[in-house]
Amino acid sequence: MGLFDILFGGSRPKQARLDPIFALTTAAITFETELGWVPGGRAGVVLRPPAGQDYRATEKELRELLDLASREMKTRFEVRDDEYQYRWLIFEDPDWDDLVALVHLAGQTLAEKGYGTQLLAAVFPFRQEEDPERKGETLYLIFNYKRGAFYPFLPRRGASGARGERDTAEETRIQALLEKELPWEKDFSYWYPLWGCPV
Repeated sequence: MGLFDILFGGSRPKQARLDPIFALTTAAITFETELGWVPGGRAGVVLRPPAGQDYRATEKELRELLDLASREMKTRFEVRDDEYQYRWLIFEDPDWDDLVALVHLAGQTLAEKGYGTQLLAAVFPFRQEEDPERKGETLYLIFNYKRGAFYPFLPRRGASGARGERDTAEETRIQALLEKELPWEKDFSYWYPLWGCPV
């Protein structure tokens, strides 16, 4: 069992909770109007790919489905493995609703095929457009599939590519200000920082 597995669900497999992701379609408006954070035009789903022929067939079917959906929505789609051998499904599209729909489609397809326990997190980056002191920073809104809840991850400027400092005070402020917009993770020990996130 890897570090991600421990942090995103413990030792006992838990089924993914998918529906809270749709709350993002309206929450993004509040993120922008209240705090100046705008969607970064990308999103990713990270999962632990199991070994076995059955899963390989499911992933092939999933890739074909996502390729088709991405072409229809004019979304760029790629699959990438990170240094820990976790698999990322990465989407790039300026249309926020399309990104949310594709992330949900990926999770739903895996869950329906019996691989919901392999889903770890969905990641949505936001960029700051209004606050001059935070211009150029990236806020990652992370959805933990096992917990069915979101949490913010805000690396300090220049620290996103490797382990560095995170702005926990601002993360907590964002969660408090937008408490009614999303189902937030209440246990701060699950606010795991995804350093080097490829999204």
